[in-house]
Amino acid sequence: MIKCYNYFMKQITKILFKILFFLIILSGISFGTFFGIKKFKEVKTEKLYATVSKTITQAAELCLYKMNYTDIIIVKKSTAMGLAKSYSIVKYSGIIRAGIRNIDDINFEISDDHNKITLTVPPSELLGNDIVSQTVFDEHKNIFVPISTQEIFDEIETAKDDAAKEILAEGFLDDADKRAVSYISNLLSALGFENVVVNQL
Repeated sequence: MIKCYNYFMKQITKILFKILFFLIILSGISFGTFFGIKKFKEVKTEKLYATVSKTITQAAELCLYKMNYTDIIIVKKSTAMGLAKSYSIVKYSGIIRAGIRNIDDINFEISDDHNKITLTVPPSELLGNDIVSQTVFDEHKNIFVPISTQEIFDEIETAKDDAAKEILAEGFLDDADKRAVSYISNLLSALGFENVVVNQL
């Protein structure tokens, strides 16, 4: 009777040890899987952040809007009595550009499910206003009142600045801001984000 009891207890002990061992193994696998998935998600998120950063910061600045413009200036000079006169009529063309000067000023957050990205974008600013061509249409030179190349250049510079003020007054930077939202949204949608939210400062 005692031998049967001892044998029975040994069998139960073996079974309990096997169950306990199985539970320990199962717990280890569960913890390993949990932390493995968590680590995988962290790596995936870091890679996604790196990809977005690289995509956004491919250029030092982001030109979003540019406009060509043309104007004509007349440079005149005469003596005090008006006996001698000189003039030059010059047509020039320029390009004015607006956008985000420093791409590093763009901040973003990615949702936990990686479906949504929220960006904060600085306002657009004037990036450049450059003369691309100039042509003298007509001129009359008088040796007593010569018009120098520098004087013509100065007049063009003044006219160029005035043109920029007019273009900005017509909402040039607002148009650039709208293009910023459209451009960035399309860029990040192409990376797989279902929801792109662009907030402007």
